[in-house]
Amino acid sequence: AAQKDGATPLYMAAQNGHLEVVQALLDRGADKEAANKNGSTPLYVAAQTDHLQVVQALLDHGANKEAAQKDGATPLYMAAQNGHLQVLQALLDHGANKEAANNDGWTPLNSAAQKGHLEVVQALLDREASKEAANTNGWTPINSAADEGHLEVVQGLLDPGANK
Repeated sequence: AAQKDGATPLYMAAQNGHLEVVQALLDRGADKEAANKNGSTPLYVAAQTDHLQVVQALLDHGANKEAAQKDGATPLYMAAQNGHLQVLQALLDHGANKEAANNDGWTPLNSAAQKGHLEVVQALLDREASKEAANTNGWTPINSAADEGHLEVVQGLLDPGANK
């Protein structure tokens, strides 16, 4: 049974990183795509909160890696925005769309650049994420990094091989 905000037991277990509970619920047929009122799925919230093993369990059970919240943010976007490198890599390894933008046109690379997450930026560049993808204001990842003063990210975007 879902709470008033739409959160199911699976969602709550995923949010809090309770792997054994997540696995037990999945094994008993819990709806892995049941979203809360914001459109956030168990995979989304596990990616957002950096619960790698839960993310992997949900992916192994076929969770939709592109399921976006109402604002258009996907699990990969949230992993990038929050600097969760291992979760990001797991999602990319399962074929998550590295260019999936939110409703304001922010891609995972643009968001990671704005937040100064150098390792995430590098991982996305290694997967050939577009450095030219602009948000609805016309800002590319380098604009976002420069605006926030993230020197190493700016350098990484200018010369992707330099920080390896």
